Amino acid sequence: MIDNKGQVWKEYCYEGYGVFGGKDYYELMEEMNGLYSREEAIDLFYKAEKTTLFPNLIEHPKQWKWKNEKPKPCPHQGYFY
Repeated sequence: MIDNKGQVWKEYCYEGYGVFGGKDYYELMEEMNGLYSREEAIDLFYKAEKTTLFPNLIEHPKQWKWKNEKPKPCPHQGYFY
């Protein structure tokens, strides 16, 4: 996972709970957007504005430049998978 400042969190054994290298996706989104809680970041994720900043979920950080794009939903996640 990478933020808009180029900081990288590496996860070698992802367990599917939105935590990458010890950093929660929504907590990072909270920090990037100047919010005060993880819950605010979750709300913002689903009601994003043009100025909303999103962390990038990537596999090769050395070859990646941060883009402000909301992650696409994965059909292979969730209760019914």
